[in-house]
Amino acid sequence: RELEQVKSKEDQINKTGLSLVDTNQRSSRSFSELAQIAGAYFSVYAIKNFALEMANVTGEFDLQRRSLQALLQDRQAADAIFEKIKATAVQSPFSVMQLTSATKQLAAYRIEADNLFDTTMMLSDISAGLGVEMERLILAFGQVKAATVLRGQEVRQFTESGIPIISLLADKF
Repeated sequence: RELEQVKSKEDQINKTGLSLVDTNQRSSRSFSELAQIAGAYFSVYAIKNFALEMANVTGEFDLQRRSLQALLQDRQAADAIFEKIKATAVQSPFSVMQLTSATKQLAAYRIEADNLFDTTMMLSDISAGLGVEMERLILAFGQVKAATVLRGQEVRQFTESGIPIISLLADKF
């Protein structure tokens, strides 16, 4: 009799174990399906975000190009400068947007279109070499250009930026 009870309990345990295995397999399939659905969702989400980001970057590039055209009042010159900036930005520590912004600032100071790219690159090289913000150098350079004279204020700005302007001028003259 006890043997029959043990066998009966053993059968119940086996049925329960089989039921647990079946439930576990169904749960595993459900989690696997859930993971696939989540992966698909996040893939679509990532692709959507990538496409939106590309559209934003393309729009920003177009906006930068158009604003440079407006400042220079010469579409061909602006396009040529913008293409040079894009090509140079790959090797530069500055982004296309930073270089374009610097170029636009210099154009606002009436730097000639023929010299605009070279001036931007000169100031970006000095900025990167000295570890000084490019905007700071552009401001000092632009003020000198606009005033057509080098005043004490700009001498101080260049000196504070790490450019030994006084000794450079002394060597030149």
